[in-house]
Formats: sequence, C-alpha cells, structure tokens
Amino acid sequence: MKHVMLDCYGANERELDDVKLINEILNKLVYKLKLRPIEPPHLLPYYYGSVKEDIGVSAKMLLLGGHVTIHTFPLRTCYFVDIFYDGEFDEEEVYKFFSYELPYNKQTSNFEVRNRDINTFDMVPYNCENDFGPHILLDLNAIKTPNMETFFDFLERLVSRINMDPISRATVLKSSPVNPHYLSAIIVIAQSHIALHYNYETKKIYADIFSCAPFDYSSIEREFAELGKVISNELVVRGSKHIDKVKSIKKEDLTNCYKYWQNVLNHK
Repeated sequence: MKHVMLDCYGANERELDDVKLINEILNKLVYKLKLRPIEPPHLLPYYYGSVKEDIGVSAKMLLLGGHVTIHTFPLRTCYFVDIFYDGEFDEEEVYKFFSYELPYNKQTSNFEVRNRDINTFDMVPYNCENDFGPHILLDLNAIKTPNMETFFDFLERLVSRINMDPISRATVLKSSPVNPHYLSAIIVIAQSHIALHYNYETKKIYADIFSCAPFDYSSIEREFAELGKVISNELVVRGSKHIDKVKSIKKEDLTNCYKYWQNVLNHK
C-alpha cells in the first residue's frame, strides 16, 4: 500500500484556477499510472472561505482501495497532491508527471512516499508558523465489518468533532457492486480531505486526515476507537515551506498556536 504526497510551490496562478485543466490532469494521471478508479473525478471550486488566500480548487477521485486528490491555491501559487493506492505504481512518474503537466519549482517543493504496510507511531510536531498543516496516516484493525452508513455517519460527525470545515458531504462507495474488495469513503474539508478505505479480506481500515489547520491529533486514536484498534499512526508534515501562510495569521494567534501544540506534545 503506497502513499505519495507532493507539495508543489511556484506554480502558475491561472493554471491552478482552471477547473477544466485540473479535471484533465486528474484523468491523465490515473491513465498514466494505470490506477483503477471506481468513480469519475469530482471537482469543488472553493471561493468562499474565511481566508482569501485559501481559495482554489479541490479535486478528488476514489480508486480501488485508495484515492487521488489535488488541492490548489492559486493566490499562493501552490498545490498539494495525495495518491493512496492498493497496487504498484512508480512514484517517480508522479514527480515527472506534475513537473510537465502543472510545472512547479522543484527547489521549494516536497515529495514524500510512505509504505502503509509498515506500522509506525512516528508522531512529530509541525511548525504552526511555517507549515501548511498536518497529515495523519492511520491503520486500524476493524472491530466489525463497516457498512456504507457507518462510514458516512463517521465522517460527517468527525469533521465537527475535530473542528474542520466541510465543503462537501461524505462520498461512500464499494469498489464494485458485487463481491467488492474495498469500501471507500472521502469527505473534502476546506482545501484538504479525510478518507477511509476498508479491505474486506484483511479487515483493515486505512485512514488519512489531511488538514490545512492545526487540530489535536493526540485525540485521534480515541476518535477512531468506534471503528477499530489503531495499529499504526503517523504524522507527515505538509507544506513545510508554506512561509506566506504567516501573512494571514495574527501574532496572538501564533502565540496561542505554539501554546496549543506544546500542550498536545506534553499530553503524550
């Protein structure tokens, strides 16, 4: 189970605001990497957030045991890509693909790859001043087989409990109408997402929470306890070069943010 995360800076503002182009790129990417989608692309223009600089386009597509998302920030000239898939694909092709299709500055961008079959509890803090946000990768042994309603209700409640702003309702799909291998669900929050994928054979749930805002990740295992026992919990820092984010944050907010994360880390 491979998870690829790409944080791209120095992209073209107009291209990042082009819904048709983002749709084409998502289709091309799936074809290029030979991924198996279980739905067509869904694109959500986001132009009504409380922070002007955070407007952009969120695009998502559920795959067989995974997903692809692209979140663009035209005013910040950056975008974020997330690919999680139960199957082989060349992560270097992802890097090359976006270098050509949606060019960015490689020197100021980040490329992360994780093997979700390796369990870890690597929980590291992120810098509220310079980083875009945390990305939590969770693996669970399911307590019981979830159904579509279970995943839908869980995601709808979770966004409220961890103080996220949803910009879509939850989407829940089986990988096929008959004898599905996976049950998948995703909800798009303000320029990021939360996803769940249940493997009917191994009875494992793969979850990830990609957020553009800080939240108390020390409580995540408790939040997911109703679904299963957490066997892996990792934090990946996204947008570690997101310096311009500081322009939209007040000094007192940063002070509170530092205190907040100090309390979170001491809570271990």
